[in-house]
Amino acid sequence: MKTPQPTSRRVRLALSLALIPVFSGGCQLFNEKLTAEPGPIYPENAPMIEVLDVQLFRDVTTLSFTNTTTTDFPAGTLWLNKRYSAPMPPVAAGETIELDLRQFVDEYGDTYKAGGFFAQREPAPVVLA
Repeated sequence: MKTPQPTSRRVRLALSLALIPVFSGGCQLFNEKLTAEPGPIYPENAPMIEVLDVQLFRDVTTLSFTNTTTTDFPAGTLWLNKRYSAPMPPVAAGETIELDLRQFVDEYGDTYKAGGFFAQREPAPVVLA
């Protein structure tokens, strides 16, 4: 009975160890960014001055914001579900802007579950904006 050469065993071991990162890297087809820099904390005690006459429409991973008033809105922060926030550019009267839902971040750095075709998580509903 012939025993295998020690060098051939070493070569097979080295090849198999070299291929492990290649195969394990293929398990992640789509790298959805799940965390980011922590955002601000929702201001629970901030006074609510008035309800704004705007329209929000969700289209999978984007949020369309239409200013239906005659007043221009300055830049500010848009809050979703009293948890996630994102900076919002100034919006002129009658203007519509689109915001990517994946840019909304909470105080812990968790990004909004926007969904989409390759999403790894169930999309979260937009309940309050």
